[in-house]
Amino acid sequence: MPHRGLIVDGLWRCLCPSFNPISFKNATTLSASLRRTQSLCAVKSASVRSKSAFARRPYSTNPTHDATNVNQSKLEASNLSTLQDAHESKQEEEQAKDESQNEAPPKLKFKRVMVRKPSRATFGVPKDLEQRSTTNLENLLQKLVAKSPNIRGATQILRILIRDRNVRPEVRHYRALILANTDARYGSPENVRNLLKEMENNGIPADSGTLHAALRAVAVHPDYLLRQEILYTLRDRWLSLSPSGWHHVVAGLIREHQFELALDHIAHMERKDIPVESWLHSLLVYNLCEVEEFDEVLNLMRGRVNQGHEMTLNLWLYVLDLASEALHHELTTYVWTRVVELGYLNPSRGVCSNVLTLASRTGDTELAASVLRFFEKTGVPFSLEDYEKFVETHLMAGDLYTAFNILCGMHESGTELEESSVRGILTYMIRTGTQPRDAWAMLKRIKSSGKSVPIGCANVVIELCEHASPDGDSAVDQAIRFYKELYTLCPGGADVATYNSIIQICRNAKDTQACMFVIKEMAALGVSPDATTFERLIQMSLDSGNFQSGLMYFRDMTERGFTLNTAAETEIWKQCQQSEDEFASLLRSSLQTDMDHKKRESRTEMMSELAGLIDLDGMPAEDASNPAGKRPSEWMKLREQRRRMWRDLRKAAGLSPDRSRRRQSAIAQRSKH
Repeated sequence: MPHRGLIVDGLWRCLCPSFNPISFKNATTLSASLRRTQSLCAVKSASVRSKSAFARRPYSTNPTHDATNVNQSKLEASNLSTLQDAHESKQEEEQAKDESQNEAPPKLKFKRVMVRKPSRATFGVPKDLEQRSTTNLENLLQKLVAKSPNIRGATQILRILIRDRNVRPEVRHYRALILANTDARYGSPENVRNLLKEMENNGIPADSGTLHAALRAVAVHPDYLLRQEILYTLRDRWLSLSPSGWHHVVAGLIREHQFELALDHIAHMERKDIPVESWLHSLLVYNLCEVEEFDEVLNLMRGRVNQGHEMTLNLWLYVLDLASEALHHELTTYVWTRVVELGYLNPSRGVCSNVLTLASRTGDTELAASVLRFFEKTGVPFSLEDYEKFVETHLMAGDLYTAFNILCGMHESGTELEESSVRGILTYMIRTGTQPRDAWAMLKRIKSSGKSVPIGCANVVIELCEHASPDGDSAVDQAIRFYKELYTLCPGGADVATYNSIIQICRNAKDTQACMFVIKEMAALGVSPDATTFERLIQMSLDSGNFQSGLMYFRDMTERGFTLNTAAETEIWKQCQQSEDEFASLLRSSLQTDMDHKKRESRTEMMSELAGLIDLDGMPAEDASNPAGKRPSEWMKLREQRRRMWRDLRKAAGLSPDRSRRRQSAIAQRSKH
């Protein structure tokens, strides 16, 4: 009986990884020559050939070896057709062995047949699998690919069944190997394509289960062309797509970011009364959130809730986090009211802060109040930022009275107002044209309701007088009237910010008498002025031409340790230059002295920074030592870098040498000699 030609392809290497064509050829040639003369040598040669073709190796613990075997595991799963050839070859080897044993082995010496070791390491088969029965292995294979797909494990079982136990490959084996390619790490759509092609070449028709298994593998490892080929094959064979098949098709489209097609397929599933599983819905929501398609996410979640399906709290929290961060009002409000207000979810402080920011941007007072109630319920203390966002929410909604009321409650809770707390209220009143008397009336109503009004709320109304009316006289009269009512409204009385605002209003109106009244009030009540108070008094004195008062205020300010800001200093300097008054000249010289002093201080600070940046004091000397023990070339390079750094920093600090001054000094020294 003539032997069939040996076909060595990918599947043969899959199931016989240690096979080497060279050694097999050598062993076969030697076996044929000895069979005619020495049957004992033939038996030995066949035994060696069998061992070399089906040698096994245990698992390797070397990571590099495992990494090499990853590609081999993919190759092992890519071919199954030659398992039939392996099955027939095994039968032929057993038949040749039986024939050789029937012959009387002569007592002849024979040479040892050297078999080359396989050049590529392969995965071995665990011994516990070899001890199992064929039926048990078949059941184990189906369970493995159904619950935890693993290419390596499926290949090991198939190797035992087909290579060692002569089981002919059938559709169930191909289906199992295709399902094993749903392995997220080692699976590949190319393996699935090759397996389907081999089935076709071997005349094994792919049934509906096999094609659906291929769809499942393509859902994990997307391949649009392969998916379309499978769908066309199902249609051509008049096979319907199962509900699981619909899910796997949509999952593949989602992973390819073809969201419109995925949504269209889901709509088609709903028309066919195919319920969408939770895992597919969650997968779609997660991916839509990543691309910030929050409107579609809202539609999907509303539809899911209306159908009576449940969603995981992790999904709700994920959507709330991203929607609030993106300031999507409708989706954030929907998730907050559905799960947070009902007590199903406790988001973090950061998520709540994002929701409160969203409410302040959109003027959603109900959402902001719900966030604050959640803080009270969970025992989270309110911060200054939370109060400010709550105030901005009511201002955006056009409710100035409630905004004032919140600031009063904030004051009563022990949180002190800052300048940023009332900036939003002042901006809102200027933008809407609110009259100061209307805002003052709101504060009186709050006071009559039994709450304490902080001085910051009164100050912002007085500051509004400067912007509310173009008539300076009426603004001064309103500000003075509010000041006289201040002590009944705010028991703590006025602070320096109150007087600074009134002084600025008096300066704009050029009302020196009212300004002097304010200054006397400050002195009588023992309110200490600050730098802003002195700046405005000096500027008002110069505006009225009273340079003597301006000089006195400036000297008083310097004695207290205050300095003018740059803008005020420039304005006062210009006014003194334009005047020939002697006090203007004195004030200008005092300003010059103060400016020189500040420059010296700035230079001193810069020099201290230089000392920290440069190791050597001053310019590095030519004969400076080399403390670091560097080579001469490295030390010279470092010294040159320090020189350049020193020159640049001195120039930035205004310490660069004046060449004309140095020249004059040199000439003077020569003239002395």
